[in-house]
Amino acid sequence: MPVLLSAAFAAGVLLVFLSLTGGGRTRAGRPAVEPIGRLLRRSGGGEVGSRELGVVSGGTGIALAVVAQAALGWPVFTLAVGGAGVLLPSWYFRQRSVRRRAAIADAVAEAVDALRDAARVGIGIEEAARLLARTGPSALRDTFQRIDRDLRFDGFEAALLTARERVADPGFDTLVAALLMSYRVGGRNLAQVLDGLGRSVRADARARREVQAAQAQNILSARVIAALPLVLLVAIRATNPDYLAVFSTPAGQAILALCLVSVVVGYAGMLRTTQLPVGRRVLR
Repeated sequence: MPVLLSAAFAAGVLLVFLSLTGGGRTRAGRPAVEPIGRLLRRSGGGEVGSRELGVVSGGTGIALAVVAQAALGWPVFTLAVGGAGVLLPSWYFRQRSVRRRAAIADAVAEAVDALRDAARVGIGIEEAARLLARTGPSALRDTFQRIDRDLRFDGFEAALLTARERVADPGFDTLVAALLMSYRVGGRNLAQVLDGLGRSVRADARARREVQAAQAQNILSARVIAALPLVLLVAIRATNPDYLAVFSTPAGQAILALCLVSVVVGYAGMLRTTQLPVGRRVLR
């Protein structure tokens, strides 16, 4: 019976956490939780497949559950730690995705400036894209190298459209749209268009960095507040196990489950209040 209650509690904690941190579906009916394959691509973890991530997540969850059971011996705590271990690899790739999006935003601004300067001195769009494949910003250099390769087989428009879907970034979408429009009309006023686009991209990146800097302090506070009772619980259990013997009974496990639920709900609520809006892709 305690094992069944613990399993039900672990499933409930996972569902509550996902619902409070953006799980379910958006109003438009699209999944709010990013699919694993897309998350891996956006984080730059293309070398890791969904199956490999699932294996690693399962292994991490089992390993942490074994450690928790050996240290405390509480089924509820063991399953909660195991559930957190299952989510840990996805959280890591989500953080990579956030950092990569920030790097791409800065790289798009650099690429726009380079293309604008090339247009002012009379270099064609295709040749400017080839130059960025060799000297462009590091976060997008691989993308422009693929564009250079695709140019030889598929043409300029198809190469840009493929790159747009590969990068999947709102700023890069706008850059691709500007290049395609200029390519179709013969490159007229491209320098002026890219100049305005560069100012807009840089302003957006600067504002986002300022907001993220303020957000980081709130996230750190949320993590400390959520971790403190758990750390104290483990410390007391290690130093004076008899003091917490009540949690070894079925009633104590139920109370511990409610305590952990309150921590998860509070932590998820604090994260939700600090969550930044995700820019939607445009001109697709």
